[in-house]
Amino acid sequence: MQRPTVQRLALLGLLASGAAFPAAPRPAPSLLDMNAVRRLAALPPVGTDAAWAAQCRAHAQYLVRTDRGDHREDPASPHRTPAGEACAHGHYFVSSQAAAGTERALAYWAAGPFHLPQLIDPRLRRVALGAAHDAAGSVQTAVVLDVRRGLSGPGAYPVRFPAPGVRSPLREAARSEWPDPLPACAGYTAPVGAPMALLLGPGQTVQAAALKVNGKPAPACLLTAGRYRGASGTDTRVGRGVLAAQGAAVLLPRFPLPAGAEVRVSFAAQGKRHAWSFRVR
Repeated sequence: MQRPTVQRLALLGLLASGAAFPAAPRPAPSLLDMNAVRRLAALPPVGTDAAWAAQCRAHAQYLVRTDRGDHREDPASPHRTPAGEACAHGHYFVSSQAAAGTERALAYWAAGPFHLPQLIDPRLRRVALGAAHDAAGSVQTAVVLDVRRGLSGPGAYPVRFPAPGVRSPLREAARSEWPDPLPACAGYTAPVGAPMALLLGPGQTVQAAALKVNGKPAPACLLTAGRYRGASGTDTRVGRGVLAAQGAAVLLPRFPLPAGAEVRVSFAAQGKRHAWSFRVR
């Protein structure tokens, strides 16, 4: 495997509901950025699980020590641990920059069309976040986020991101997203605008969408489970699966959003219109 020398992201596969959990505890400091993302969707905060977080740190340590990004740990590696393997399914972020950390990882995930819906899943109650640094190799920072085990019960839909009336700091979509959304958007090249999303719940479908920036129509690409076609069959399957899991529609502006812009987005689904506006910081 080629050693990563730049920031890269990997997508957790389809998410399955977990067992019910008690009320989430007060968020730990390491979750403040995760909850900032959820506030942008007008969602309640999530708590953390200390045991899961230790496992995610163990997998992050494996990634920096082995100089790789992976959703598994090689049984033959001296750096493999049962704890790390337990969180290997999570989102991972690896970087060649020693100064990178959880803030940068969460900013990338929030700007990724296929990671974002999983961060703002209304069923999510607990998450686990672990980070590790190692200046010796190409991968100097790794961050691992588990949003799978903390899913609990039904969620309140719809979810809008960014929510009506908020001021969003996101202007540009992540350039390292996997699956790559741009093969489904004819003529689009990076950089493109930050994603906007509507989550209607499993089994729901969005048929159309429109975007206005500062009162003027703006070109945008609609991603849904029925529309998305990636660069490969695997990309298509994974991307569609993530969107279908929450009846999600993601709208990508063709160009980055300007600072201070007023943005109005509109989605049409089952004869109903979902429209709202927000501002860009």
